[in-house]
Amino acid sequence: MSLNPQQEKILNAFVTALAHQDESLPPGLQKQLNAIGQNLEARVVELPTIAASLPSLNQAYQVALSDIQTDKGEHGATLVSMNQDHSTKISEHAAQILTDSDPVQAAQRHQYRGLGQIATNPLKRFFGRG
Repeated sequence: MSLNPQQEKILNAFVTALAHQDESLPPGLQKQLNAIGQNLEARVVELPTIAASLPSLNQAYQVALSDIQTDKGEHGATLVSMNQDHSTKISEHAAQILTDSDPVQAAQRHQYRGLGQIATNPLKRFFGRG
Protein backbone atom coordinates (compact mmCIF):
# COMPACT_ATOMS: atom_id res chain seq x y z
CA MET A 1 0.00 0.00 0.00
CA SER A 2 1.53 3.27 -1.09
CA LEU A 3 0.07 6.67 -0.31
CA ASN A 4 0.79 9.93 -2.07
CA PRO A 5 2.22 12.80 0.02
CA GLN A 6 -1.19 14.46 0.43
CA GLN A 7 -2.75 11.20 1.69
CA GLU A 8 0.14 10.79 4.14
CA LYS A 9 -0.48 14.30 5.51
CA ILE A 10 -4.19 13.58 5.96
CA LEU A 11 -3.47 10.28 7.68
CA ASN A 12 -0.76 11.64 9.97
CA ALA A 13 -2.87 14.63 10.97
CA PHE A 14 -5.95 12.48 11.60
CA VAL A 15 -4.14 9.95 13.79
CA THR A 16 -2.46 12.78 15.69
CA ALA A 17 -5.86 14.41 16.20
CA LEU A 18 -7.30 11.10 17.44
CA ALA A 19 -4.52 10.84 20.01
CA HIS A 20 -5.46 14.27 21.38
CA GLN A 21 -9.11 13.41 22.04
CA ASP A 22 -10.28 13.27 25.65
CA GLU A 23 -12.91 10.62 25.07
CA SER A 24 -13.77 7.83 22.66
CA LEU A 25 -15.55 8.60 19.40
CA PRO A 26 -19.27 7.86 19.02
CA PRO A 27 -19.93 4.24 17.94
CA GLY A 28 -21.08 5.31 14.46
CA LEU A 29 -17.79 7.10 13.79
CA GLN A 30 -15.82 4.17 15.16
CA LYS A 31 -17.58 1.89 12.65
CA GLN A 32 -16.76 4.31 9.83
CA LEU A 33 -13.09 4.43 10.86
CA ASN A 34 -12.99 0.65 11.03
CA ALA A 35 -14.27 0.42 7.45
CA ILE A 36 -11.81 3.08 6.27
CA GLY A 37 -8.94 1.29 8.01
CA GLN A 38 -9.73 -1.89 6.10
CA ASN A 39 -9.48 -0.09 2.75
CA LEU A 40 -7.20 2.78 3.69
CA GLU A 41 -5.64 3.59 0.34
CA ALA A 42 -9.02 4.08 -1.34
CA ARG A 43 -10.78 5.79 1.56
CA VAL A 44 -8.15 8.00 3.27
CA VAL A 45 -9.76 11.04 1.61
CA GLU A 46 -12.83 10.51 3.84
CA LEU A 47 -10.87 11.30 7.01
CA PRO A 48 -11.14 15.12 6.79
CA THR A 49 -14.95 14.78 6.55
CA ILE A 50 -15.00 12.56 9.63
CA ALA A 51 -12.75 15.02 11.47
CA ALA A 52 -15.15 17.85 10.57
CA SER A 53 -18.08 15.96 12.12
CA LEU A 54 -16.79 16.52 15.69
CA PRO A 55 -15.63 20.01 16.75
CA SER A 56 -12.85 18.82 19.08
CA LEU A 57 -11.56 16.31 16.53
CA ASN A 58 -11.70 18.90 13.75
CA GLN A 59 -9.78 21.46 15.80
CA ALA A 60 -7.05 18.93 16.65
CA TYR A 61 -6.96 17.78 13.01
CA GLN A 62 -6.51 21.32 11.68
CA VAL A 63 -3.69 22.02 14.15
CA ALA A 64 -1.94 18.73 13.31
CA LEU A 65 -2.34 19.37 9.58
CA SER A 66 -0.80 22.82 9.83
CA ASP A 67 2.07 21.45 11.97
CA ILE A 68 2.78 18.76 9.37
CA GLN A 69 2.77 21.25 6.50
CA THR A 70 5.10 23.60 8.39
CA ASP A 71 7.47 20.74 9.24
CA LYS A 72 7.71 19.37 5.68
CA GLY A 73 9.99 22.11 4.39
CA GLU A 74 12.82 20.98 6.63
CA HIS A 75 13.28 17.42 5.35
CA GLY A 76 14.46 17.97 1.77
CA ALA A 77 14.69 15.23 -0.85
CA THR A 78 14.62 11.53 -0.04
CA LEU A 79 14.95 8.42 -2.14
CA VAL A 80 11.75 7.17 -3.77
CA SER A 81 12.20 3.68 -2.33
CA MET A 82 12.51 5.20 1.15
CA ASN A 83 9.31 7.16 0.60
CA GLN A 84 7.41 4.04 -0.47
CA ASP A 85 8.64 2.13 2.57
CA HIS A 86 7.80 5.10 4.79
CA SER A 87 4.34 5.33 3.24
CA THR A 88 3.75 1.61 3.78
CA LYS A 89 4.74 1.85 7.45
CA ILE A 90 2.43 4.82 7.98
CA SER A 91 -0.42 3.01 6.23
CA GLU A 92 -0.01 -0.18 8.23
CA HIS A 93 0.28 1.71 11.50
CA ALA A 94 -2.77 3.87 10.79
CA ALA A 95 -4.81 0.85 9.68
CA GLN A 96 -4.10 -0.81 13.04
CA ILE A 97 -5.30 2.29 14.88
CA LEU A 98 -8.40 2.86 12.76
CA THR A 99 -9.53 -0.78 12.97
CA ASP A 100 -9.06 -0.94 16.75
CA SER A 101 -12.22 -1.23 18.86
CA ASP A 102 -11.37 2.22 20.29
CA PRO A 103 -9.33 4.25 17.76
CA VAL A 104 -8.78 7.12 20.24
CA GLN A 105 -7.15 4.86 22.83
CA ALA A 106 -5.17 3.05 20.12
CA ALA A 107 -3.85 6.37 18.80
CA GLN A 108 -2.90 7.45 22.32
CA ARG A 109 -1.08 4.15 22.98
CA HIS A 110 0.85 4.42 19.72
CA GLN A 111 1.47 8.17 19.78
CA TYR A 112 5.04 8.13 21.06
CA ARG A 113 6.37 5.16 19.15
CA GLY A 114 4.25 5.61 16.05
CA LEU A 115 3.64 8.11 13.33
CA GLY A 116 5.28 11.05 15.04
CA GLN A 117 8.61 9.28 15.22
CA ILE A 118 8.37 7.89 11.71
CA ALA A 119 7.85 11.41 10.41
CA THR A 120 10.76 13.03 12.22
CA ASN A 121 14.42 13.14 11.35
CA PRO A 122 16.26 10.17 12.97
CA LEU A 123 19.36 12.27 13.67
CA LYS A 124 17.29 14.80 15.58
CA ARG A 125 15.77 11.97 17.65
CA PHE A 126 19.23 10.56 18.31
CA PHE A 127 20.49 13.90 19.57
CA GLY A 128 17.27 14.57 21.49
CA ARG A 129 16.00 17.40 19.32
CA GLY A 130 13.18 15.66 17.41
